[in-house]
Amino acid sequence: MSERGPLSSSGSVQGERRSARDLALDRSRPSWRSWKTKSRHARCIRWIETYIVIPRGANAGKLAKLAPFQKHAIEELLAPGVRTGGLQIPRGNAKSTLWAAVGLWAACDHDDMPQVPITAYNSLQAGRTLFAPLSRMVELHPELSERCAVYSSTERKILSVWNRGEVIPLPADVERLQGLNPTVALVDEAETVDVDVFNALAQGAGKRSESLVLAIGTPAPEAQSRTLYVLREMGQAGKIPWVEYAADAGCAIDDRDQWRKANPAIEAGILFPDVLETELVTVDEVSFRSFRLGQWLDVSVTSWLPPGAWDDLPYAEPPPETAEIVLGLAGTYTSSIALVGATLDGAVFLAWGADTADDEELDAKVEAAFLRWNVLELVVAPRIRSGLVRRWTDLGLPVTVWPSARGDLDVASSTDFRRAIVEGRIAHDHDPLLAAHVGAVVGRANPDGSLRLDAPDDGREVDAARAARLAWFRAQEQSEQPVPMIF
Repeated sequence: MSERGPLSSSGSVQGERRSARDLALDRSRPSWRSWKTKSRHARCIRWIETYIVIPRGANAGKLAKLAPFQKHAIEELLAPGVRTGGLQIPRGNAKSTLWAAVGLWAACDHDDMPQVPITAYNSLQAGRTLFAPLSRMVELHPELSERCAVYSSTERKILSVWNRGEVIPLPADVERLQGLNPTVALVDEAETVDVDVFNALAQGAGKRSESLVLAIGTPAPEAQSRTLYVLREMGQAGKIPWVEYAADAGCAIDDRDQWRKANPAIEAGILFPDVLETELVTVDEVSFRSFRLGQWLDVSVTSWLPPGAWDDLPYAEPPPETAEIVLGLAGTYTSSIALVGATLDGAVFLAWGADTADDEELDAKVEAAFLRWNVLELVVAPRIRSGLVRRWTDLGLPVTVWPSARGDLDVASSTDFRRAIVEGRIAHDHDPLLAAHVGAVVGRANPDGSLRLDAPDDGREVDAARAARLAWFRAQEQSEQPVPMIF
C-alpha cells in the first residue's frame, strides 16, 4: 500500500499554497529502488529510459531511448570515483534535455535527501531551457507526476517526496550558490559561466561522500576564460573525465562528414542536417564553426556579412515625398554624421551624410527631412547632441533616443538586420557612403551566440550603417504587416 500524506513544511516553499493533489503525493519507496542495477551510470541510463518522456523536439511525447553518444557521456561522467567532469558538444544535440533528465534521476533515485542544483547563465535560461523541460517530464509520466511536486513560483524546484530530493534550477550567481550541499550539481551552457561559479558548486559538493559536479556546453568566441574551456584543458591533461564532440581543426566549413563527426545527434535522428544547410548561408563563419562544429577559435571579430551580400541586394530609389518612413541618426562631433531612412516595407536609403557637421547644419537637414517625408519616428543613437534632441522634442517631433543600457536590444536589432540582408528582405539605394560604412562594420559574437555590431579597430566610420540598423529595426516595429520579400 502506498504511503500518502501532506508535504512537511521543510519541503514547501514559503508563501506558496499547494493544491489538494500536491498534498496527496505518493511517498512510498519507489519500485526502482529494488533494481539490482548498482552502478550510478547504469542506474541513470535505465531510469531515464524507463521514466523520462521526451518533452519537446524530435520524438516528443515518446519514452526516451538514449542514443549511443548520450549513453557514452553518462557512462564516462558518472563512472565510479568521478567527482568532476564535462561534456562539450555543439548546439542542437539535445544537451540541455539530457542534463535535465540526469538531474531528475539524481533527485529521485538517491535515498539521502539529494540536492541537485542545475545552473544556467541567468534566470531566463534556467527557466526556459531547464525548468520548463523538467516540469514537462514530471507531467508526462504518471508515476513521476504522482511522486514529484512542481513548485513554479517563489523559488522554482522539483521535489521528489519519498526521499525529499530536490532539483533546483539556479542562475550562475555565486551568492545564490553559497550554502548548497549538492549530490549532483550540473552546469548548463558552461561556456557562459564564470569559473568562480563552478568553484562555488564544487566546494559545496565536497560535503557528500559521493558528490558529483558536471558541466556541459558548446565552444563560443571570447569564452576561453569561462568554465567550459578551463575544464577542457583539465580534461585534455587527464585530470578529469572529458567527453568532446568537434570537427577537425581547419576542416572545410561545408564538409558534411565533419558535420556528422561534430554532431552525433544527426546520426541519432535528433538533429536534422537541413538546419545546418540553412545556417551555412545565414550565419557567419565564426559562429558556425563555434556553435555547429564545436571548434574553439581565437578570433572574436569577424565580417558580419557574407561577401557581396549588401551589394547584391535589389535597388530601391529614395521614397517619394510624403511617404511614411523612419529616420535613424548616428554620429558625433568627432566622427562622421549620417541620417538614414527606412520605409515600412524594408527599403533603406541615405537621406544625408557628411564627414562633420555643426548643430546648425544638422538641425537644417533634419528639418528638411521632416518637410519632405512623413517621418513617423526619428531614432537617435545614444550620446548624440543632447541639446538638439531636446529642441526637437520640445518642437513636438517624434524623437526616440536608442536606449544605451539595452544590450539585448542591440543584439536583437543586429541579428534581425543581418538576417534580413542575407535573406534578401532589404532593398537600398546603393549609395557609396552607406555601402562603405556597412562594409566597415564588424560582428562581435557574444559567448551566448548572439551577435553585436561594432566599429572596426582601424577607425573606419560606420555611422551610416548604425543609423540604417536603427531606422530599419524601428520601421519594422512600426509596420503592421510582416516584412515582404523584395523580389
